[in-house]
Amino acid sequence: MDQPENQFEHAPAYSAPLPQQQDVPVEPARMNWFQRLVGVLLSPTETFTDVNRKPTIIAPIIVVVILVLATVSLINWKISPYIDEIMRAQIKKQVERQGATVSEEQLQQQLQIAKTINKFTPIIGAAFVPIIYLIIAGLFALGMMMIQAKTTFKRIYSVVLWTFAGIGIISNIIFWGVLLMKDDEGLRTMDVQDPTAMVPTNLGALLGSGVSPAIKALAGSMDIISFWTIAVLSIGLAAVSGSKKIKPGKTAVIVIGFWLIYVLGKMGLAVLRG
Repeated sequence: MDQPENQFEHAPAYSAPLPQQQDVPVEPARMNWFQRLVGVLLSPTETFTDVNRKPTIIAPIIVVVILVLATVSLINWKISPYIDEIMRAQIKKQVERQGATVSEEQLQQQLQIAKTINKFTPIIGAAFVPIIYLIIAGLFALGMMMIQAKTTFKRIYSVVLWTFAGIGIISNIIFWGVLLMKDDEGLRTMDVQDPTAMVPTNLGALLGSGVSPAIKALAGSMDIISFWTIAVLSIGLAAVSGSKKIKPGKTAVIVIGFWLIYVLGKMGLAVLRG
């Protein structure tokens, strides 16, 4: 029997070699760190679209660390003439809340410990803020998984960092201005555990001292800066979601949900502090 001239002429199609898959080139970022910082405030959609192209971590971390160092250092400098008086009042308040008494010697010992710790608050704050934002990004990542977003943790973390870096500049400038204008009496009575409560961007600054701690904490959360942050985070998470079906309205549900949990926790802590 004669053989066909080419026995492979009618070979099945699947035997043909498959073309090798080409790597999709990564589109480079179009904005530098300063443009992103300004863009978060003025054009968040365009800025976070660029973050989606190339998420960055180091630059916004440097910005937020500088803001923390500057703010804590400014607080310590302004209240330094009254630091003993302020810390004495806080220690006594904590002891009274526990239904105990403290001698002058014990008070001095606790005061020295508090003053020593206070010297390191700028460094402690600068070290912990990126970690706090890391935890926030982790919570948002869980929420994004629930809505089936196709993104990465680095993109989500980058959105969180750039948001708090950009809006943090505005909020800290406002806080610095308010702090610098405080008179002696205002500095003596300032709550150093929650100094932002005196900033006039939230309703808590309008309430008197006789309001219950829970209500004051709730009012303090009704903040223009907080609402702005929620809006920008929602836009950012939608931009890096990897799906055109996920709009800012959908990601806002995630952000607002965790913000409400934070507000409830803040109210509970205020009640415990008295």
